[in-house]
Amino acid sequence: MKKARTIQIILIPIIIFQIGCLSYLQYESKRDDPISQLGDRHYVRLDSTWTTEQAQALLKVFNSISTKINTPNSVWTLSDSQKEDIKIESQTDQTNIAVKRDIFLTGGAQSNSSHDKRLFYAVVKFITADGTNREALKLILKERYGINVDIASYELLTQNTTRETASHYSDFKNEDLMVFISILEEFPKALQKIPQLRYIICRTDNDIRSPGLAWTHSGYIEFAEFIFGRSNVDDTRRLIAHEKAHFLWSHLFPEQLKQDWAKLGGWYQNRDSGTGWSTTKDRKEFVTDYAYKNNPNEDMADSLAYYLVYPDKLRACNMAKYDFIHERIMLMYGTRYMPPDMLLSK
Repeated sequence: MKKARTIQIILIPIIIFQIGCLSYLQYESKRDDPISQLGDRHYVRLDSTWTTEQAQALLKVFNSISTKINTPNSVWTLSDSQKEDIKIESQTDQTNIAVKRDIFLTGGAQSNSSHDKRLFYAVVKFITADGTNREALKLILKERYGINVDIASYELLTQNTTRETASHYSDFKNEDLMVFISILEEFPKALQKIPQLRYIICRTDNDIRSPGLAWTHSGYIEFAEFIFGRSNVDDTRRLIAHEKAHFLWSHLFPEQLKQDWAKLGGWYQNRDSGTGWSTTKDRKEFVTDYAYKNNPNEDMADSLAYYLVYPDKLRACNMAKYDFIHERIMLMYGTRYMPPDMLLSK
């Protein structure tokens, strides 16, 4: 009897230890499971057709966007038939989401930027309630790109530039903020957020200055209100990319890169020129008249904007400039970067 009791005393801690280990392993397994994490962290439930790799890709995108944004309970399915990347159907107790299956790479291929960005845009549409949740939109702009749209004082912001009051400006519409996100995300990760660019503002006086103007030493870009009413939204996206590029030129690009770009464009300083610069190259080697008539800074801004929005036009105009931007900027400041139009050829 005494021996049996001794064995019992020894076995009980062992059993408790084994149960504890099993519980810990189960907990660890659940913690590492992307499907469980999506449910626990983001209230996202996936149907049985999702693979672990697809769930992991979706979780990565959710985790990269602010956790301060409350998302509804949602059920996600994969679709082989729909044209758009995401369909959102809101119901009383949950939101049903259908994601186009080919948004994910197949055959074990590693992630690339085009597919990553498609998935990112899909998740942004969900998180922002298809672009209607203004607070979510503002939070994404601020945390991901370092940009604010709420201006405490226009007088203070413009004190070293145009010295204007709030009467000259208006709030961006929600759909305008979606346009900003759609183009800012196209920049490589290391170029998406720079501390010198802090604000974007919407000017109601459409004709007093150019449609977009980067005040690189005052930390903001102003855009004329009318550009967001264009029938071709890509022209607006191109202008946004152009103005953002001026901040990269002024605050981020190293001097050697700028010198090499000027050499590629045949630029030389010329005090007799209205812009202080001239070029030895022909007009046909520049993507726009504006780039040709100004200076290497404007040439870079236009070329970079065309690379992101109309890459085929830049390639047709000057393949050397396209390659320069791809290799010296896109690959230098990002990994596995794929131009946006490459996705259309797949």
